Amino acid sequence: MITLVFFLVLGLAAWTISTLMSKGKHQEEIKNELANIFDSFKYLSTSVTALVKLLMKDSISSAKDDDFGPIKSNVIDLLKLDKKDKEEAA
Repeated sequence: MITLVFFLVLGLAAWTISTLMSKGKHQEEIKNELANIFDSFKYLSTSVTALVKLLMKDSISSAKDDDFGPIKSNVIDLLKLDKKDKEEAA
């Protein structure tokens, strides 16, 4: 599927370049459409970047100390048991 899309894009690019080189009647319209496509890609990349930033902020803010509470309590319990064992051995 990806290969098919790649070949379609490659064919469209080759067709566009050959049309622009041949000095066709609709060059100005083709250039306008290419500018529109470029602007769309710019907006898409900006939106994807903003989405990634929001997702990162949300992930960081949700990873508060409360999320690690059970882990901390388990570690503290293990340290207490270790200390108790050392005291009994002494």
